[in-house]
Amino acid sequence: MRKTFNDRLEEINQDVILMGNLVQEALYNAVKAFTEMDADLAQKVIDGDEEINQRDMMIEEKCVILQAGFQPVARDLRYLHSVSIIIKNLERIGDLTVNISKIVRKLVREERKHPDKEVIDLYNEMGNIVKTELNKAIESFKNKDIKLALKLRKLDEMVNEIHSMLLKKLFSYRKNEKDIEFITNIVLASRYLERIGDQSVNIAERVMYFLSGDYKVLYDSE
Repeated sequence: MRKTFNDRLEEINQDVILMGNLVQEALYNAVKAFTEMDADLAQKVIDGDEEINQRDMMIEEKCVILQAGFQPVARDLRYLHSVSIIIKNLERIGDLTVNISKIVRKLVREERKHPDKEVIDLYNEMGNIVKTELNKAIESFKNKDIKLALKLRKLDEMVNEIHSMLLKKLFSYRKNEKDIEFITNIVLASRYLERIGDQSVNIAERVMYFLSGDYKVLYDSE
C-alpha cells in the first residue's frame, strides 16, 4: 500500500515539475515578446495558458483523491497541502504572463514603441532576475532544496528596486494624453513582472514549509 502511495506521490511531483516548465516557457516568451514587441510570440503565450490551467485542475484533483484514499500525515500531508498551493502560484504566474502578452498585442496594434533604450534595458534586467527567481523556485521544489529556496527573498529585493527605478524613469517623462495611456501600459507590464517574482517567492516559502514543518517561514519577512 505504501508503494502505491509513493508512486502516486511521485506522479504528482513530476506533474508539478512539468507544469512549472510550461510556466517557465510562458515567462521567457512574455518577457521576450515585450522587449521585442513581438505580437506573434505574445499570442503564443496567450494560447498556451489553457494547458497550464488544465494541469492546475488535474494536479489538484490528484491531491484530493490521494488525501481521501490514504489519509497521509506529517510530511506527506504537508507536501500535498503545499502542492495544492504551489500549483495555484504557478497558475497565477501563467495568468500574469498572459496579462503582459495582451499589453504587447495592444501596443503593437497601436504601433507604439518603447520610450527609450533605458526603459527596455531596465525591463530586461528585471525580467532576467524574475526568470531566475522562478527557475530557482522550481528547482528547489524538484530537488527538495531548502537552502536554494532561502535565496529567493534576496533576489526579490533586487526586483523591487529595479521596478521602482523603472517607475521613476517613466513618470519623469513629459506626457500628453496619448502618452499617459502608453506609459500606464508599461507600468502595468512592470507591475505584472514584479508580481511574478512575488509568486515565485511564495513557491519557495511553501517548499521551505513542507520540508521543515515550520509555519514561521511563511510569515518571516527577514
